[in-house]
Amino acid sequence: MDYAGRDFRNIRYPVNRPLTDNEWALHYHQNETGSAQPMDFLSVVRLNGTYIELIDRWYPVTGFSVWVGAFLALVGFLFPPILLCAVYFSPHGFSAANAIGCVIAVPVFLAIGCSGVFMIRTESWRWTHYPMRLNRKTRQVYVFRQDSTVLTVPWDELFIVRGEAKSPIAGTTYDLRAHVLDKDGVTVRESFSLGYTFPGDKHSMDKFWAFLQTYMEATDGVERTYRQLKHSLLMPLDGRKEGWRWSIVRTFAPSWPYPWTQFLLCIPLGLNAVGRMFAMWTSKQPRWPKEVEDANTVEVDDPYVLTWRDNGPLGWWEWWCPLLCTVLGVGVFVSLITWALFQL
Repeated sequence: MDYAGRDFRNIRYPVNRPLTDNEWALHYHQNETGSAQPMDFLSVVRLNGTYIELIDRWYPVTGFSVWVGAFLALVGFLFPPILLCAVYFSPHGFSAANAIGCVIAVPVFLAIGCSGVFMIRTESWRWTHYPMRLNRKTRQVYVFRQDSTVLTVPWDELFIVRGEAKSPIAGTTYDLRAHVLDKDGVTVRESFSLGYTFPGDKHSMDKFWAFLQTYMEATDGVERTYRQLKHSLLMPLDGRKEGWRWSIVRTFAPSWPYPWTQFLLCIPLGLNAVGRMFAMWTSKQPRWPKEVEDANTVEVDDPYVLTWRDNGPLGWWEWWCPLLCTVLGVGVFVSLITWALFQL
């Protein structure tokens, strides 16, 4: 959907440039408290009194490129042999017009198929997610890069803004973008996203910033964040890969406020859930280097430890309805594809 900054696609945040006027205007200051209501947007992997660990901006929408890419690959690689067979066995015989049509159509569809494989590869055989740790005690931020190296930068030196990106499918999307600046304080050397919501608007970033700022800045930030997350869900990525059940749950999560949309969108969401399962199954689980783990030790008697194991039970609209819609959506899609093939 929106893959701005994803290295594999060579679409990166622009760096080695000065901050723009818009970024100065949309700057979130670490020492200034806003009025927005803190919200976590299902972005937390684990919490404790030492650090909070977050998912990356692509995790919420994982699966989209897999199922769309698979569809393009199916069409692109299946159509050429069908076309050639149809021309070869045509009752009208092989003609120059047929030959020209094949010469034009076959490469086009093969290119479509290759683009589909490329899309699948953007989410598969990679890392299941790219975590970030915000250490409240040392005030250091650790970012697991896409090449598995780790960026370490002080929290107070980050220049954090509300970022925007545009795509033909998702439209305008927003993220909480962090810039690492040069010594001159204006040149961007590296950028990463601290948070992303889909669907969401620009005010969503105010709420997510308020959530992070509470943990990192408030005197009672750990306790307040703990109380809030006790009523939310933490991502099941602590010491494990995401399972197939959560692939369904996370895919349908944006529809929870409007449950009836799960049935209306059962085909794309169901296919996305299956694509997400494939992406998670083929990808590796990220692991922090020893030096990062040593710098983020958690006290044995820490009363604020939370992981996915502390999640409450999922109800009908969070689990059973998405499961039903996944089966229904995939079943309808397969039936339509099968019917279309028999019509050829």
